[in-house]
Amino acid sequence: MKISAGLGNFLKNALLKNRCDRILEFLASEKNHKKFSSTLSHDFLGFLDATKFITKLSDSEMNEVGDLYCANGVTSDSEASLVNLYGKAPWEGGWLLVNKKGTLGIYRPEGRIDDEIHIKL
Repeated sequence: MKISAGLGNFLKNALLKNRCDRILEFLASEKNHKKFSSTLSHDFLGFLDATKFITKLSDSEMNEVGDLYCANGVTSDSEASLVNLYGKAPWEGGWLLVNKKGTLGIYRPEGRIDDEIHIKL
């Protein structure tokens, strides 16, 4: 899994403080990246600071370039926009979509299409 600077920034600002250190520990070691990926299925929702949730990202925000992190460990780190990556997100397993700056994100827990969370920092 490739970890972008944007993901690090996003996690530092979007997670509850008491959970942030644990997740950042997972990302500090390549062998623990799988542990981070596995949190995306269900646990990650409980780590997020709900005060950062918004109803929806705007169209201009969705056109920003980003990265897609999936529970199965697959990462898409291209120059694709969030809207294009959103269309490539898997139906199964949880995933996190983050812009390159780490200021915007969309999280979907596994099997909960209607419970997608939009985050703006």
